[in-house]
Amino acid sequence: MNNSHLKLLILPLIIVIITLIVTVAIMAPLIPLPLSDLILDGTIFGLLLAILNFLLKEIIRYSNYKSLPIIQQIVNYGALAILFVLSWVGISFLIVYIVSPENAMNYVLPTVPIRITLALLSYGLLILLYGYIFTQNQEEEVSIDIDVEHTTDIESSEKAMTNEDSSESEILEHIAVKNGQKIDLIFINDIISIQAEGNYVMIFTPKGKYLKEQTMKYFGDHLPANKFVRVHRSNIINIDYIQRIELYEKQSQMLKLQNNLQVKMSIAGYKELKRVLNL
Repeated sequence: MNNSHLKLLILPLIIVIITLIVTVAIMAPLIPLPLSDLILDGTIFGLLLAILNFLLKEIIRYSNYKSLPIIQQIVNYGALAILFVLSWVGISFLIVYIVSPENAMNYVLPTVPIRITLALLSYGLLILLYGYIFTQNQEEEVSIDIDVEHTTDIESSEKAMTNEDSSESEILEHIAVKNGQKIDLIFINDIISIQAEGNYVMIFTPKGKYLKEQTMKYFGDHLPANKFVRVHRSNIINIDYIQRIELYEKQSQMLKLQNNLQVKMSIAGYKELKRVLNL
């Protein structure tokens, strides 16, 4: 339980005690009644204030008057003040009339202006108090929401980065290719070469060729680096299927692969192939 909720729980008890003390202290010189009657009057006054305090708290919590134009705020708070004062003073007088001696009302009625003043002061203090408490609560909730959202964003980012790193480091063992109503499973060892075809790639195997919607970069990142070399921006080859390397043009080489496949190499691709083959 936070401090704000604790304040809201103990506040009614404090209100009853303070109202009792203030009422007895103010009324004792003005009303020639026994101390027991004054204490009863103060207790009734305090209990009523505690009940009205609870109702006022709920009204302020959910009314959101501060979002209204200033004129509307004045009208609403003014109407609420009139209702608060009439309820507090009127009901307390009714209870005093019922439980007190008949002549007690003759002494209590002249104190109406003082009671109205006390009611207005109490109303103003409660409005300020609850306005402050609920504003603090809203700020704490916003701060918590921001922290939670920030933490969630960080966790999501970390998770995304982890997934991305995991995805990038994952080495393929086979490739699934949709072939009409069927799905063909191509094992990595059966791939001779992969060739770019726009937004697709053509996968060559001893059994035939397969078209798959995927990027060359994906296969470059997910195929075993010790077996597959990207010898050209549009070609990845499996070194197990190399038959020979021939000079194609000046400073250009051509790879002869099994199944009579020929793949032209770039200068950078040739260097990478030599590195993998330890040439």
